[in-house]
Amino acid sequence: MNRFSALRALSAGIIVAGAAASAAPASAQDAMRLGTSSVGSTFYVTAVAMSKLVQAHGGLNVTVEPLGGSHANMFGLQGGKVDFAIANSGAAYDALHGLEPFKKPLEVRLVAQGNPTLRWPLMRKGAEIRTPADWVGKTLSAKRRPLPELEMIADAIIKVFDLPKDKVRLVSSVNLGEMNRTIRAGSVDGIVMPFALRQPVTSKLFHDGIFEPLVLSKADFDKVKAALPDMFYAFQVPANNFKNQPEPFWSLAMNTLLTTGANASDDLVYKTTKAVMGNNAEFRKYMPAARYWTAKRTMEEPKVPFHPGAIRYYREVGVWNADMDALQAKLLKKSM
Repeated sequence: MNRFSALRALSAGIIVAGAAASAAPASAQDAMRLGTSSVGSTFYVTAVAMSKLVQAHGGLNVTVEPLGGSHANMFGLQGGKVDFAIANSGAAYDALHGLEPFKKPLEVRLVAQGNPTLRWPLMRKGAEIRTPADWVGKTLSAKRRPLPELEMIADAIIKVFDLPKDKVRLVSSVNLGEMNRTIRAGSVDGIVMPFALRQPVTSKLFHDGIFEPLVLSKADFDKVKAALPDMFYAFQVPANNFKNQPEPFWSLAMNTLLTTGANASDDLVYKTTKAVMGNNAEFRKYMPAARYWTAKRTMEEPKVPFHPGAIRYYREVGVWNADMDALQAKLLKKSM
């Protein structure tokens, strides 16, 4: 069974588990709802894999709830639709501090931190786009309500390269599936794409010769990054990561987080953290990017405070120390 077949099988298992959970109400300690993005997205693949680990090793019934993108998942957590949510670090930070599009702060707490989630313009081959100047007169899919950072990136490139904004048409999409359909149909000339190194939809678009990246020099890329909020870091996609992608290119990146609310049960969060982070070898069978989901990486530059249930696990495995106590206090103070 290959990786994608395994994920399809896992998805079917989640549906059955969800039906069982709804048929017989469970206590807060033996069930959880995990908010994620649209089917086929990187977050969805991550959620499917995590749910299997939590069901097998945490003894919890799990339902995976596709809510949209990172901000939508934070709204789901804020509204009580889910108990845990996968989101990029930028959306979690916005939610914690009540920044747009949130009208009030959310007491979001970090459970685990993992693979980079990337954001960068990927162009349709045949659209003859080699530089940002070639955007003039073109149509780009760069607006998606749950992912406001996509339009922010397009606007930053337009500003940095002094393009006439009225000559670059930015259009909206609802989800990853619509992005896939419009670029294949030639309805748009490019997409400011949310993707990962092994995301199935993006990999297939490169494989089929649909996509090529907007390649900027590091100096020009740094100008774009400097025009954006400090929620991104620079990530170089290696050459040949995707088929038909012979040269490396720079992309903006954020970390992917597993989050919950401050009021979540310590026991529930501890069980979930231990199941996900304590079974990395099994996690990697479902998605290669699971190699990023380690206790050590989770300690690196967190943007939101940790949940006490997660801290309990990280103390047990020896990565939580006095420095982390000080950082946790600082993050909690900044969130007030």
